[in-house]
Amino acid sequence: MDRILFTIGSLDIGGAEKQMLLLIKQLINRKYSVVVFVLLDNGHLKSDLVKMGVKVVSGGLKKGDMRNKPWKLILSQFKLFRTVRGYRPTIIHSFLPVITFMSALAGRICNTNLVITSRRAMGNHQGRFPLLIPFDLTAHMLSHYITANSRAVQADLVEREHVDKSKTVLIHNGIDLDCFNKAPMVRKQWRNRMGIKDSQKVIICLANLIKYKGHRDFLYAIKEINRLNNTHFWFVGEDRGIRSELESLARQLDIEHRIEFLGTRLDIPELLAASDISVLASHEEGFSNVILESMAAGLPVVATDVGGNGEAVVNGVTGWLVPPKNSGVLAKKIIDLLENPDRAKKMGEQGRARVKAHFSVERLVNQHIALYQSPPGAQIPQISGAKFDSQSKRQLDRPQR
Repeated sequence: MDRILFTIGSLDIGGAEKQMLLLIKQLINRKYSVVVFVLLDNGHLKSDLVKMGVKVVSGGLKKGDMRNKPWKLILSQFKLFRTVRGYRPTIIHSFLPVITFMSALAGRICNTNLVITSRRAMGNHQGRFPLLIPFDLTAHMLSHYITANSRAVQADLVEREHVDKSKTVLIHNGIDLDCFNKAPMVRKQWRNRMGIKDSQKVIICLANLIKYKGHRDFLYAIKEINRLNNTHFWFVGEDRGIRSELESLARQLDIEHRIEFLGTRLDIPELLAASDISVLASHEEGFSNVILESMAAGLPVVATDVGGNGEAVVNGVTGWLVPPKNSGVLAKKIIDLLENPDRAKKMGEQGRARVKAHFSVERLVNQHIALYQSPPGAQIPQISGAKFDSQSKRQLDRPQR
């Protein structure tokens, strides 16, 4: 049986981290041997891995070390070498920048059978951190395969970094629908717990508080929606340094009484069950896990048409796609759903059907297993979720076989 070493930067709550956890859980159920190497100590998801019986090896970094004490990465690299030599994995699969370089280097030096790195977002981080460019390019060169979680990310790899497309493998994110099946049953309970009346609407924004997630645009949109006084807005996500700025803007716009910052939460399915519309105002995305979770919970989605968002949301069918950095259009589409509840309900139903047909956890796992069983250099079938023109309003496509 294959031994797989997963490597990642942290185990905080994020899209890549949750997808890795979901994949590991299913692989363990299929009797794969799994070890996780993580650069940063602790993290909210570490306890989930420990409960599954997965060994977690720490690279020894603390938050801020990569920026303030980058020399510590050298020590982490040696720890990773020791882990690879001790565990002797047949496969190394890494997620997110920096650790992808470290893992590809360790895997090749230690003659690991299969070295896989993952690109989970567009390469815009290279503009913010140019020093990462040579590390990304080296990781690509050393990898046998590079997984991309959307067609947009795959195309970005080829166009921006000149990666050979035959080396890339498209595997969209997956969702465990079982986590969201109880949504109708807990909706009233959780709305009562959060102090929401039956007549009130809740719009939820699930995104860590990072500038490129577009929270400021959403606040300006809320100002335009302010005439709908029975609507509340939940901001859910870890503060990455901008919460005070957002709170200040909310006060300036006189909408702070409509907004709740709920921070990091582990009860996402329940919060979605208590909500009516999901909004994602990002300026950039790879393939949003939040969109899939929202659709799985039966919510219509209003999302910016960036990255792979248009591969999940069928515009006018499962929600609305809007231009990024345009609070006016964002507000207009949210108001449309608030004023047309029947349309919103139908979009939510079709969104859940789309997740079930194209983005199931079984599909995610089967595609990864097919990749793990492929020798280096093999042609991997490029099979993943259906493609939609973001401006189209055609009906849902048939489930893939």
